Amino acid sequence: MARLQPKRRLSGGELRSSLQSLVYDGMLSQAMAVLAGGPILAAYALALGADNFYIGLIAALSFFAELVQLPAIYLVERLRRRKYIVVTFSLASRLFIVLIAALPFLPVDPLNALLMFLAGHYLLAKVSNTAWNSWMRDLVPIEIRGMFYARRMRLSLALSGALAIAAGYYLDRAGSIEAYSLVFLLAFLLGLLSTLFVSRIDEPEMLSGRFSFRVILEPLAERNFRNLVYFVALWSLASNMVLPFLAVYMFRVLNFSVALVMVLNVVSQLTSIYFLRFLGEITDAYGNKPVLAIAGSVFSLSVFLWTFSTMPERHALTLPLIFLLHISLGFAVASANLCSANIAAKLSPPERATSYLATLALVTALFSGLGALVSGRMLDFFVERRLSLVIQWFEPRREVDIALMDFTGYDFHFLIAFFITLFALHRLAFVREAGEAPTRVVRNELMSMVRRDLRGIATVGGVHLLSPRIIYAPLLGYTRRLRRKRRYYGG
Repeated sequence: MARLQPKRRLSGGELRSSLQSLVYDGMLSQAMAVLAGGPILAAYALALGADNFYIGLIAALSFFAELVQLPAIYLVERLRRRKYIVVTFSLASRLFIVLIAALPFLPVDPLNALLMFLAGHYLLAKVSNTAWNSWMRDLVPIEIRGMFYARRMRLSLALSGALAIAAGYYLDRAGSIEAYSLVFLLAFLLGLLSTLFVSRIDEPEMLSGRFSFRVILEPLAERNFRNLVYFVALWSLASNMVLPFLAVYMFRVLNFSVALVMVLNVVSQLTSIYFLRFLGEITDAYGNKPVLAIAGSVFSLSVFLWTFSTMPERHALTLPLIFLLHISLGFAVASANLCSANIAAKLSPPERATSYLATLALVTALFSGLGALVSGRMLDFFVERRLSLVIQWFEPRREVDIALMDFTGYDFHFLIAFFITLFALHRLAFVREAGEAPTRVVRNELMSMVRRDLRGIATVGGVHLLSPRIIYAPLLGYTRRLRRKRRYYGG
C-alpha cells in the first residue's frame, strides 16, 4: 500500500522513472483498447447479431459512462489518493473483459449481456480516468507535455497497430465466434501488465482546493474556456457520428474482411505515428489551436469524401479512396486528440484542474454519446432513402447514365457530420491560447516538414526515385567498378 501513497516532492530520478513507466503503460493500454474495442468489438457485435442502432448504443455507452465523473470528482477530492483510485478501478474494469470473452460459452442472451458487461467496464474505467487526468496534469512538466505525449502516443500506436493486423488475420482465418474470445483474453492480459506499470508511477501530492458540485459549472463562467467547451461539444458530436460506424460501413456496405479493415486502421495509425513525431514540438512552439484548426479542416473534407466511396456500389477507385481517407483521418484524429487534451490542460488553473478537465470530459461524453446514438437511429431511417443526380444520354440503340451524385443511408450522416464540423471550426476561432501562432504559419511548417521527408524518401544516395537514372544507375555503378578492376589488373 505504501507504493500507492502520494509523495510530497519527486526527485529528478523519480520523475524520469515515472515518465518511462507512463510510456510503457500507454503502449499496453492502447493495445488492450484496440483488441477489446474499435473494429474488433464492432465485428464481434455484428457476429452476435447486432444492428446499426445496437452499434450506436455500444458507442454511446462508453461516452455516457462519463457521467460517473460527477461522483468520481468528489471521490478524488475527498480521498486525495489518485494513484490508489486509478489502480483499483482500472483493474476492476478490466476484469469485465474476461466476461466479454466468455460470452459464447455463457447461457445468456449475448447482446444483452454484452451491453451489461460493457457498462460495468466503462463505468469503472471512467472513475479511473477522472483521477488519471488530474494526476497526469500534476506529473508531466508543462514545458515538455506536448512532445512527451506525442512520443507516448506514437509508441502506443506502433504496438497496437502490429497487434491489430495480427488479430484481424487470425479472426478471418479462424472464421468462428470463439476466436474473438482468445483476442479479448489477450487484451485482458495486456491490461494487467498496463496496471502493473501504472503502480510504478509516482504521484505528487494534490494541490489544495475546494470541491462542491457547483464547481462543475464554474469553468463555464470563464468566457475563453466556455468557447473551448462549445468547440469540443460540436467536434465530439460530429466525429462520433462518423468514427464508430466506419468499420460497420466497411463490413456491411463495402464487404471488406476483418483483416483488410484492421490493415486500413493500421494505415491510419501509421499516419498518426508519422505526424506525432513533430506535432508535439509544433504544439509546444506554436500552440495547439492552429493545429486543431488544420486537423478540423482535414477531418471535415475527409468525411465529405467518404460519400464518394460508393456510386452507388463499390467501384474501381473505392479501395484507393478509402486508403487515402484513412491517411487523412489518421492525421486529423491524432492531432485533435493530442491538441484538445493539451489546450484543456493549458487553460485549466492548477488548483482547479480536476473540475475543469472533468467538466470538459462530461461535455465531450454527452455530445459524443448523443452523436453515436443519433447516428445509429438515423442510419436505420436513411437506409431505405436515396438521393441521386443523374445525367442521361439517349442514342437510338443505347442509353448512357452518368451518376453525378448518389447519396444513400450512410452518406446522409456523413454529410450532416461534415456541416457540424464546419460549425465547430467557426466556434474554435473564438478560443484564445497564449502563444498561439497564425494557422498559415503552422500549415506551412507542417507542409515543409512533409516535403522534406518526401525528398528524403525520393532521394537514395543522391539518386532521385522519380528520375530515369534510378533505372540504369545500378548498371552504371557495376560497369564503372568493372572498368576500374580491368585497369587495375591490366596495369
